Amino acid sequence: MHRAGGRIICQLMHAGALVQYNRFVRESIAPSAVRPKGRQLEEHGGSGEFNIPREMTREDIDAVIEGFVAAALRAKQAGFDGVEVHAANGYLLDQFLSEGINLRMDEYGGPAANRVRLTVNVLGAIRRAVGPDFVVGVRISQGKVNDFEHKWRKGVEDARIIFPALAAAKADYIHTTEYKAFRPAFGDAGPTLAALAKTFGGLPVIANGKLGGPEQAERLLANGDADLAAIGTSALVNPNWPRKVREGLPLERFDHAFLHPIATIRDEECAPL
Repeated sequence: MHRAGGRIICQLMHAGALVQYNRFVRESIAPSAVRPKGRQLEEHGGSGEFNIPREMTREDIDAVIEGFVAAALRAKQAGFDGVEVHAANGYLLDQFLSEGINLRMDEYGGPAANRVRLTVNVLGAIRRAVGPDFVVGVRISQGKVNDFEHKWRKGVEDARIIFPALAAAKADYIHTTEYKAFRPAFGDAGPTLAALAKTFGGLPVIANGKLGGPEQAERLLANGDADLAAIGTSALVNPNWPRKVREGLPLERFDHAFLHPIATIRDEECAPL
């Protein structure tokens, strides 16, 4: 990446209750013992309903923070230009943020200021470990891989609490992701989640969510809702996306069949080291 003049940021995540195939653990953990909505995804190695997770202890929470810090330090040592803390899409940090999933009665549960506390603590611990000159971003969403329609119950009021807290934790940028990033965050009208992040967070914002069509991405940027547009699935099926857009060529549409068949290496198939 660096030889080609690029930059690369490592995204760090913990699946929490949405863990699916993981040969290293026999249980899942989460803020509360609540079975996640929906069913496991074949693309992630799972099938059937999600398991009911074990409610995390204080020791579990401390271990998660330490794990994020250790991963960030390894990423820095490996030569990445920064890390992005994945606090979105229904994974562990987002589970703490989500009412209905987080039923805790301690300082990590209840009002939004408490529910965002673990993400804030993770960001702060990483910043202290990696120093001021290493990029530390955070990804946040309302929708989840198992619940696309999820919305913050208090709407803009929650955004007014969550985004300044992320900025105060010394994040360098906020990466918002929604099923459709160009849609209003709440209801049929009003600002997008990316715009709310810019308004209340005051940091550079990356927007993600169905922006593979350049018109939507250009409109979002022109409106000042975000500073960068992130393209995911469109880039997977169009590895030459920049050239196609520049030359006005048609783009392939993403289909989940693109991810199949899935190659999985299991212990019994591996030769001894």
